[in-house]
Formats: sequence, structure tokens, C-alpha cells
Amino acid sequence: MTPSSSIRALEAISRLPATDLSRLLKASATVAASLDLDEVLQSAIESAVRVLDLDTGAIYLLDRTELVLGATTPPVPPEFPIEFRREHLAQHLHIRRCIDAREPVFVSDWTNEAMSEAERAVCEVRGLRSILYVPLVVSDGAVGAFIVGTIDRTHQFVDTDIDLCRVLSYEIGLALANARLHESLTHSHEELEWAYDATLEGWSLALEMRDDETQGHALRVSALSAQLAHAVGMSEEEILHVRRGALLHDIGKMVVPDAILHKPGPLTDEEWMIMRRHPENARDFLAKIDYLKPAVDIPLYHHERWDGSGYPERLAGEAIPMSARVFAVIDTYDALTSNRPYRPAWTEQEAIDHIRNGANSHFDPAVVEQFLLMMDVRPC
Repeated sequence: MTPSSSIRALEAISRLPATDLSRLLKASATVAASLDLDEVLQSAIESAVRVLDLDTGAIYLLDRTELVLGATTPPVPPEFPIEFRREHLAQHLHIRRCIDAREPVFVSDWTNEAMSEAERAVCEVRGLRSILYVPLVVSDGAVGAFIVGTIDRTHQFVDTDIDLCRVLSYEIGLALANARLHESLTHSHEELEWAYDATLEGWSLALEMRDDETQGHALRVSALSAQLAHAVGMSEEEILHVRRGALLHDIGKMVVPDAILHKPGPLTDEEWMIMRRHPENARDFLAKIDYLKPAVDIPLYHHERWDGSGYPERLAGEAIPMSARVFAVIDTYDALTSNRPYRPAWTEQEAIDHIRNGANSHFDPAVVEQFLLMMDVRPC
């Protein structure tokens, strides 16, 4: 808000009687209760009409030289003409006047007023008689206007009404600015999340290009792991990290030499030591990236076993993070049902039987039970 707007609002508040201040306080609380732009606009216009004890209202937002209908009360019907939802500011003289002057403009009876064709059309469609046009000012510029009025009756606006409008305009402007900032930050966050996830998919595909045996494996296990994570009761935020961790479960193999990674025969003890360091390599790599720290459990712990015979830390039972327990089941299932140079793919039933038999040794039995239910198979 401009300093002059805030000063006018404070001056207006000082002139209001206690009853109006009480109504204004309730209206302000209602308008400030949400950060959703549509909700803010709707609660704002409803509050304005209620505080002023009028019949109807609408909020229009400025889009360059056009007015865009943001909210109305009562709500407009679906058949409300589309041309009234977006119109040129130049066609609405009274809105333009209030915006240019940053002051409310009132019309006691529009039928006795010089109105543009567009203004007359809106008045007739909405059944308006007395109208008050109030500018909405955010920071140092007008962003629109709210319009309140009566239906099929005239009303004489008094100084108190104008003061209430000035304060409401200030409060609505603040709420609108907050909602738009929140919307902008949310949109930016969503775009950043999309960019992050696209990067992760790129990394997982780059990893798979080193290993022809696992084409598509990361994307498949990411999707199935998220599904199983939901089944075992993990939250949406946790599932997001499950997806990311599953995509990057073998990121630590980036530093494993090709001679070991692609060795056709058995690995030596020394080669196994190098291979088995890939979870710790993943931890060291991902720990440097803040937004991936919550996803590190799968790359680090997906080779741990329920009975404590896994690696790298020989964790057992519930000491293994739930995301890693979920992923271990899915990773095994996808690996077994995929073709490998050293063996053909197992059937789905063979893979399911293997996982069922591994409950209490390799896998968390509760996760196995949910996996079987997800696969529509009789539990253990």
C-alpha cells in the first residue's frame, strides 16, 4: 500500500463508531483467513457487502487495460454472459474514475446517472440501483476495484459508508497481496520441484545407460515403491522422497569402475568390497544436496536385510528406515521379473513366491503383506 492509502485507512478507522469497528474486525479476520486467491476474493466481497449492509457486490481485477471478474455475491449463474467477465476498463467509466482518483465513487441511482453502454448492461443484468465503486490499491498501484450496491432499491451512502470502504479496501488489498505472493511462491516452488524431478530422472537414465541390463528399472521401481509406500501408510511428503530415493537408488554406482560393474563372471572379494561401497558413495554424494537429503535412506539402506545380514551397516528390523524396507521388496520384484544376460525373467508368481518366502529374513513381513495385497495375492 502507498503511505497515503494507509494514512487514509487509519484516519477512516478513527472516525468509525464502535459497532462498525466490531463488524470491520470480523470482516478483516475473515478476509485474512486464507492465502488462496479465489477464497480471498470471495470472502472479501461477501464481507464488504455484509459490513455495508447491502445486497450485492463484485470484485474486478485489472489485467493491464482489462477488467477481469474475480468474485461476486450472490454468485453469478453459469449462464452469466461471458462478455461481463472480462471487459475493457475504458468501457467502465465509474470504475476508471475510482481507480484513477484512488477514491470511492458512489451513485445513488444509476438510472439517473450518465452511464456507459457496458455499465448499463451490467446494472440491468444484476438488477442494481445504488452503487459504490471502491479502488483496490496494492503497494503503489491500483489492482482493481470492488463494487457494492443495492438491488431494486435505492440507498443513500453516508460518510461512514465511505470510511468503511476505505478501510475494507486497505484490508482487501493486503490480503490480495499476500495471496498473490503465496500463489507466486507456490508456483515457483512447483516449477522448481518439477525441474528437480526432471533432473533426477535424467540422472537415473544416465545411470542405466551404463548398464544395458536395467533399462527402465528406475522409473518402474519409483512408481511401484510410491504405490507400496502409500499402502503401508507413509505420508505424501514421505512418498515424494520415496520416489526420489528410488530413482537414485544406484547413484553410488557412478564411481564403480566399468570393469567391475560389467564383469561377466563372479566378483573377487576385493571387487565385492568396492561394489558394496556404492550405498555409502550415494550417501556422500546426496548429502551435499539439501533437497535430496530426505531421500538418502533408499540409496543408503536398500541392501540392508530384516534379519541384519545386509550391508552397509547390518541394520535389522525396524532400525531399517521404512522407505528402504518398502523399496527392497519392489527392487527385488522388478529385478526378478526382468530379463538378464545370465538368466531369463522369472514369472510374476515365481517372484511373488520368492518375496513371500523372504519375509522375516530378507524383508519386513508387514511390508510383504501389504505388497501381496497390492498385487492381489493371498497374504502370508
